[in-house]
Amino acid sequence: MNGEDLKQLLRGAFDARVLNYGDFNLVYGQPSGSGAAWVIGYRHQPLEMLLCPVELGTLPEVPVADGIATVALDNVATLADTGTGYQVETVTGFRTWFEVTGAPRVPLPGRMRDGGPTGDGDGTVVVHQEEDAEDFHQFMTHFMDTLDSYYRLPRA
Repeated sequence: MNGEDLKQLLRGAFDARVLNYGDFNLVYGQPSGSGAAWVIGYRHQPLEMLLCPVELGTLPEVPVADGIATVALDNVATLADTGTGYQVETVTGFRTWFEVTGAPRVPLPGRMRDGGPTGDGDGTVVVHQEEDAEDFHQFMTHFMDTLDSYYRLPRA
């Protein structure tokens, strides 16, 4: 398995769980700490992102359970750039921290290691998403700027 193969599996996991999947750009997000990885779908109209947890060991099977967190202007409580990633919290109590990088090194579960090229031979693959990661960071800047504009005091 290589990074492109993994991207296709992640796209399939997102598409199987999101009705209007074609409206979203996708990036792979690594959790800051323990937990499942995220396939993050984002779009500008309406301004929102979907955080879709994915357990790599279950792919290509996709669990029936929803588990997708929607973050939009009407339900976001906290959205912060931590310097190395993002903190997201909604008014419903959902909270996570994650990182989106241009070339994340993703550890593969044992059954996904097929003896083919897996990064440096250490059981990982590199997912090349440099352009997508840059676009996502621009999206997050726009999202945070839009939120900030709601709280600006009008000038006298």
